[in-house]
Amino acid sequence: MLDFLLKEPGVSRIIAVDDQSSDRSYAIVTERAGRDNRLVLLQTAERSGQLAAWKIAAEHAETEDIVFIDADSRPAPGAISRLASTLSANRALAVVSGRVEPDAESARWPAARFRASILHRVRSLQHPKETIIGRFFAIRRHWFLATADRSDIIANDAFLGASARRQNLATEYVSGAVTRYCEAQSTYDFAAQRQRADAGYRQLRELGILRSSDEPKLIEYLGCFASAALRDPFGAFAWAREQLKARKLSAYRQSGKDEGAWEIQATTKRTLE
Repeated sequence: MLDFLLKEPGVSRIIAVDDQSSDRSYAIVTERAGRDNRLVLLQTAERSGQLAAWKIAAEHAETEDIVFIDADSRPAPGAISRLASTLSANRALAVVSGRVEPDAESARWPAARFRASILHRVRSLQHPKETIIGRFFAIRRHWFLATADRSDIIANDAFLGASARRQNLATEYVSGAVTRYCEAQSTYDFAAQRQRADAGYRQLRELGILRSSDEPKLIEYLGCFASAALRDPFGAFAWAREQLKARKLSAYRQSGKDEGAWEIQATTKRTLE
């Protein structure tokens, strides 16, 4: 992914934050940084979570408009420039988010492709909760640092979207700025991601940060689902099978294994080389 970023026109500096990863991230970035001085590597003292890593990167950024991208994502050519130019062209915007698509080699790709299609349609309706996806977005540096004042938030992207809405700030979805990512490669990893997402949205509702007005109405979801299903019936079938598997999560929770849902967990992401 670093090679893609380093080839992207207009990228003057890349700040990589290693949050005590258990893979070879630190070694890979160190080697790349030795060959290109635009790449800066920072490391947390202890595993602190995504929001803390974002804050460290923002504190060391030299520009007001910055782009965040996850290490397991691969932006399409020109995607970063589209996000950055959209943000810089409209000072009323707080956050600009791109379109995420599953990598075609992912084992769960048919279901993932269908989910991405539904998400694209919902996000096109400009719902703050759905507009910002933490994998890939551009944001105002000072607003982010002033807003991200908590370290215990799980659903960071939903938190930023709801915060922008509460402050009467605009967000924008740029469907032409595409990044691809690897899906969970096992039912266990999928369950862990679902568990964490559920815990994150529950946390925001309990804190009063995420409100019903931030979320799409059921009729809107159904309309987006129907539209996606007409274009991709096989993907809809794969997605339905996935949801049946997800029902097993109720037993997973009842077993007491979700006690760590509010804690910082090991990543379930697989890196795109």
